[in-house]
Order: sequence, then C-alpha cells, then structure tokens
Amino acid sequence: MRRTLITLVSLILLIAVAGYLYIQSVWNSSMSKTLVTKVHQISAVHGGFVPLSKMPIFLQKAVIDTEDQSFYHNMGFDLEGIARAVIADIQAGSLVQGASTITEQLAKDIFLTDKKTISRKMKQIAIAVMLTKSLPKNEILSLYLNEVYLGNGAYGMGDAAEIYFHRAVWQLTPAQSALLAGLPQAPSEYDPFTHLQYAKQRQWEVLQRMVSVGDLSNSRAKAIASQPLGLK
Repeated sequence: MRRTLITLVSLILLIAVAGYLYIQSVWNSSMSKTLVTKVHQISAVHGGFVPLSKMPIFLQKAVIDTEDQSFYHNMGFDLEGIARAVIADIQAGSLVQGASTITEQLAKDIFLTDKKTISRKMKQIAIAVMLTKSLPKNEILSLYLNEVYLGNGAYGMGDAAEIYFHRAVWQLTPAQSALLAGLPQAPSEYDPFTHLQYAKQRQWEVLQRMVSVGDLSNSRAKAIASQPLGLK
C-alpha cells in the first residue's frame, strides 16, 4: 500500500511538472481559434453547429454530471480523477483509465489521438489548461457538445438527435438526453440500435449520477427511465 501511494504521488508530480513544462514550450494563443474553426468544420458536415442556448438544460447537466462534475470549477483537468485513474492503472498493470475532463476530451478529439500513453495524457492536460485560460466554460461545453462522437456516424448532439430520434436536439426528452449523455464513453457498446439493454443500463447510470449531485430526485430518475425512447 505504501509503495502504491509513493508511486501515485510520484506519477502525479511527474505529470504536473511535465505538463507545466509542456505548456511553457507549446503555448500558442491561436490554439483556441484553431479549435473553434475545426469544430465548426466538423459540425458543418454533420447537421450544423448548434449553439448552447438551443441545447436542453437537462442534456447539458446530464453530460456534465456524467463526464466531468467539476467542469465549471476545474482548470481543465481533475487531480482527484487522475489519482483514481493512476491507482486503477497500477492495479491493472497498464493504462486502463483516462480520467479525462470535458476539456481534455475536446483537446484529444481535435488535436491528439486515442492512443493511451503518458506523453499523450500530459499533452492533453496541457492543451486543456490552455483552452481553459483562453475560452469561457460555456463555449468549451458548446464546442464539445458539437463535436463529440456518439456512434453511428454521429458527431455532436444535434447530429445524434437526428440519427437516433429523428428530431432536433432542442426537442429531446429527458429520457433521450440521458441516453445520449451516456454514449461518449463507449458509443459502440452502448449503441441503442444494436445493444438496447446496455444502452438502457448506461442511461440509468447517467440518471443516478444526476441524482448523486442533486440535479434530480430518485423518483424523477425512475420516471424518466421508464419513458419510451422513441428510437428512429
């Protein structure tokens, strides 16, 4: 246990120092502009960019509560999440958890790859910090919701709403929003067209996370989970 703790602290310090040095070496004030441009290019061929004002509040909360509960307060990364991931990685003997915030996921999707390496993780954190310093939180959330991959060729919540439910994103029901909020982790595994049972289980996990942070009562979560999805 002591060895695990020492390794954990050492790795966190290493990531922090390396990340800081990386930020200093690659700081680029135009990176946020490049990010915005690339997301708009993606959304242009996937139904168009949807402003945050047209995204259901329930959907926004579901995504934040599921993917990054400290989103509005963190600097683009979550030390507690990194610590949990490091422990899991040490126990597994490999990189099995990402502990990525919404901003990190956005950085990875646009600038990096899915390859799980320590160097990529440090770059991901560094870019996330730069983006957090350059863009308002709501703009980061808006960009993420417009580019995140949700399976079946859907990029962004607007595209996914059309593909899965044949409706505009602002018309989504809470049940549909909760299902979409659960897809970023594993779009193929939770594909409601081919794995409806798993998709419903994941939907319930999303609703329970909303309950755990006080955005939803348990009775309301059960009522939403029982609603029909209206898949296309």
